[in-house]
Amino acid sequence: MTGPHGGDGNRSPEPGRPDGLPPWLRRALQVVILDASSTVVVSLGVTLVHGSFWLNAAITLLVVALATAALFVFYPDTARTALERVWKVLRRGGTALAWGCAGAAAMALVLLAGAGAHRVWRHTDACGQPLELRVLTAPETLTPLRAAAAEFVNADEDRGCRKYSVTVVPEAGPLSLYDGFSLLWRRSKPAGVGRADDEQLLGPQPDIWLPSSTAEYDFVPKSPGQIDTRNAAGGGSPVPRTAALAGGGPAAGPGGGEGDPSFRMLGSLGSSPLVLALFPGAHGSVADPSRMPIAPDPAALLTRIADAGVKLRAIARPVPETSSASLAVAPALYDALPGDDRSDERFAEPADLVASDAVSLLCRFRQRAAAGQADPPDDIAVAVPEQVLHDYDTGLPLGDDRCGAVDPDAPQSVKWRLYPYYANGLPTLDYPFVQVRWRGQDTRERDAAVTAFYRWLQRNPLTLQGFRNGEGRIPSVREGDGRHHYLARLQGVMGSRVMPDAVRPTTPDDVQRSLDRVGAARPRTALALLLDASGSMGGAAQGRGGSRLARGTSFLRSLVSQLQSNDRVGLQVSSSASPDDPDLVGNVPQEAASPEQKNTVLSDLQATASGGTDRALGDAIAAAGVGSGRQNLILVTDGQSPGTNPRLGARTAWLSGEFRKRHPGLRLTVVLTGPATCASSPVKEIVAAFGKDGGGCVPLTGAPEVEQAAALLAELR
Repeated sequence: MTGPHGGDGNRSPEPGRPDGLPPWLRRALQVVILDASSTVVVSLGVTLVHGSFWLNAAITLLVVALATAALFVFYPDTARTALERVWKVLRRGGTALAWGCAGAAAMALVLLAGAGAHRVWRHTDACGQPLELRVLTAPETLTPLRAAAAEFVNADEDRGCRKYSVTVVPEAGPLSLYDGFSLLWRRSKPAGVGRADDEQLLGPQPDIWLPSSTAEYDFVPKSPGQIDTRNAAGGGSPVPRTAALAGGGPAAGPGGGEGDPSFRMLGSLGSSPLVLALFPGAHGSVADPSRMPIAPDPAALLTRIADAGVKLRAIARPVPETSSASLAVAPALYDALPGDDRSDERFAEPADLVASDAVSLLCRFRQRAAAGQADPPDDIAVAVPEQVLHDYDTGLPLGDDRCGAVDPDAPQSVKWRLYPYYANGLPTLDYPFVQVRWRGQDTRERDAAVTAFYRWLQRNPLTLQGFRNGEGRIPSVREGDGRHHYLARLQGVMGSRVMPDAVRPTTPDDVQRSLDRVGAARPRTALALLLDASGSMGGAAQGRGGSRLARGTSFLRSLVSQLQSNDRVGLQVSSSASPDDPDLVGNVPQEAASPEQKNTVLSDLQATASGGTDRALGDAIAAAGVGSGRQNLILVTDGQSPGTNPRLGARTAWLSGEFRKRHPGLRLTVVLTGPATCASSPVKEIVAAFGKDGGGCVPLTGAPEVEQAAALLAELR
């Protein structure tokens, strides 16, 4: 049968198509090849701007395939015509296209081989030194911040090498912070007779400072012209800030130029309200599910505790001069307690629970629980931040290595658990992130590292580590997250009637105003420091390592750092090599404990070296420069031997007689670095010469010097 054009009715292969493939298969191959080519070209172009090639390729292929299918369904003739024309063009340039593809493939192989070789070389190359970030924070936030820093360091590893290392150290309270920043983190030795003019660092200058509150940030001295970045960031005009002068100190430290150090305060990392916590016995009496979990004010909370039949012996809180959290809560406690501030201060610092910070206080309870003490003190309320209470109750490590993790479900831990109580008016800590720039260290790399850490904390906030968010709310637990320690988990144990979902934040009082109020509530103290610097003090200290002199000076530095400007302090160094020359290092006449006076004493303590033979303790005490009135003579020594104290009986008789008549208001405290004990001679006889109320002996223990100094200072006041 002949077709309309003279054909036989059976279609033969079209000219130029020697493949002999069925039309449907040839059409499918054409579509696949064109779609794949379009996908590669479009994906390469998009990848140059954004994203991953394989993701772009998958999306492009899907879009092209859908467009091709739609074209064949709705416009089949047009699609076939267009496809044939494109295919003819590609066939005419097939040879050139084939050579081009072959060249591209060869170039791709070369590039891949080079990239692979470079990657292998990088992986076999030794890791460089990671950039160290130095972070300063309150002792209570050491545990959560160190955990967050460890995650940040691991998350920013590059080819197995760490880009950063983060060192987190605790601050020593608002007074030490003020001195540190005003002196540019240095102790300068004033030049003079027998004095060196070099500078000794207090410690590494921090790149990042996480104060417990914005009020603490506002307290530290700022150089003239320092810009408050909070106002600039909020859209207002930047406002120059000057120092809040504690005790009349200088706004900028020695050698400090304008803007050195420079502060940049970024956002809050979380919040934690101050709470009053009770042990289980008292909590069982006070707890009432029908009552609101937040009292109207602290006074109402104390009334509720008293109405439940719990008679509090004291409210235990850390020493305000060494704990910013304790200083923040002090005015609220003064206002809530009956009586004047002096009696309130005695009630808020029981002698048997003096601690330098909340971590030390709670660690003491944990140690008592571990020692098997049967009953916790149910007549004590504890004023601490909620966040560190969370760490205590959930068994996490507290602060440094002294207080490791425990099982929170162990019977002894449950028996010593603390239950928080809340009140409107108790301040909330907001933990701002502050970048600190120092001249000579403010490099682009360090600035980028600080920014990277801050941004990482924004994505991984401290609400993963027992904090509330900035609005005072307890965040929910991320589903499947078992690594982090949410406050919501502790709330699940205690109940929302104990731990409310939201606490209205209360801003702490101005730090200087709080210090003034605490200082007025505390009796003033006058300290005459007498340091034994004989050759024997260079011997090794027992148990802690280092020399006896190093332990003694560390204790005295902690003591001086905690003094307020209305206290008095002086220093004298004693050995056969140090006659009574006021121009020698270590002889500082007693004056008001201003920042300048404290700096001089601390610098002399740092510069003291052991040498010479022992000077008889009785002679050293007799020559000590003590003023009139109520005075405290603090003698730091390793104890000496009876052989270095001839005619001891006659000397102690003179001390108890003639010397006591000259100084009736003097109290002697002998601080022993070891190996002698308080029962050793001649220490025992000399302390006894001052009588029961006029003399005492304190051996240094394994506890941190700052904690032991706080306990002694509380006793002396």
